Amino acid sequence: MSPYNQKQVIYLIRSPLSLRDFKRYDVQNWIDNGWKVKVFDIARFLSPKFWSYLDGDKLSINFEGLTIFHNINEILSAISNLQNKVVFLDYIGFSTTEIKIRKIASMHGILIKTRLGSVPLPETKINFLNLFSLIIHPINFVNKFTSFIKHKVEKIRSNKCLPDYLVVGGSKSMSGINDKKTSIIKAHNFDYDFFIEKKQIIPNKKSNSLVFLDEDGPYHSDFYYTKIKPFTTADKYYPVIDLGLDKIANSLKLNIKIAAHPRSNYNVKKIKYKHPTIKNETFELIKDADVVVGHSCTALQLAIIMKKPIIFVTTDEIQNESYAKPYAKLIDHFATTLGKRVINLSNLSNIHNWRDYLNVDEEKYEKYIETYIKTKGSPEKLISNIIIEHIEKDLLL
Repeated sequence: MSPYNQKQVIYLIRSPLSLRDFKRYDVQNWIDNGWKVKVFDIARFLSPKFWSYLDGDKLSINFEGLTIFHNINEILSAISNLQNKVVFLDYIGFSTTEIKIRKIASMHGILIKTRLGSVPLPETKINFLNLFSLIIHPINFVNKFTSFIKHKVEKIRSNKCLPDYLVVGGSKSMSGINDKKTSIIKAHNFDYDFFIEKKQIIPNKKSNSLVFLDEDGPYHSDFYYTKIKPFTTADKYYPVIDLGLDKIANSLKLNIKIAAHPRSNYNVKKIKYKHPTIKNETFELIKDADVVVGHSCTALQLAIIMKKPIIFVTTDEIQNESYAKPYAKLIDHFATTLGKRVINLSNLSNIHNWRDYLNVDEEKYEKYIETYIKTKGSPEKLISNIIIEHIEKDLLL
């Protein structure tokens, strides 16, 4: 007889439960499948400054199953007092605090982690010029070094904290898995769920649009959380992007549309794009676009699935400043993976025909999908349905 005598799932999260995340995690689908759902959010006490920067109280949706904890003792007590074994969807990290929470959770149910949404990452090599630049800027050096050590420690910890189940999307996400201790659930990344939901993708032929995928670069909350200097600065970045998009759009006779990053808030920013931004409509904008322009965000994967022409772009700041070097390498590697060249919007004098950059190498696009987006042979179902069916079968629910 299974010790799991009721359908109860608890999400463990480390950032505010926004409406976007509520939909992305497909919370409602678990409820619709007869599961009692709770969300345990530790962001307020894990990183108070990050919570304040995001205005976590305002960003969090009004969901009766959500509990926002004020300290670690509260959540440890809540988990310890659970009357039945439950399923934990583990979206927390590997800090000392989070490991304590995970350890208690593992005593009261099974842990499911996801490894979804990866992008091509270049190999990291020591660059002595960059190292020297960091040394002569001690604050940047301390922040970078601290972040590096933290990342290494958390990676070691992640290899030791093996979940009961790991949900993977793409062959790359399956590397280094100990499948003798962890059960693998083959699925796809979150963006692919859009295609499952829509079932049929019919683009708007009259759109005549160029869509730029904003990454909220100068203002992104992740930089605030990690204490790393943003890869771009507002006064240098936005004017160059505006001018570059104008030139591309004029050449191709297309209208410019900017898909704002989901966590951006340009209404309160003084320095921003001169073009209007459109928020929470990225899928539709890409679907109707003639051309997609971007750097290296995961939303580019929607364009790859839809076989859209992609123009990868950079700027002088990204290419030349020491704090942006990792970003420049990421953009270049992403473009190379798809057989593309990166265009520097700070220097467009030598480009006369933008149509030369609109090629779609379908073989490379398909290879990308198999490597980074959808595991070969995985079901054509929502991620949540794949997990639910797998768990209900294993736990006899």
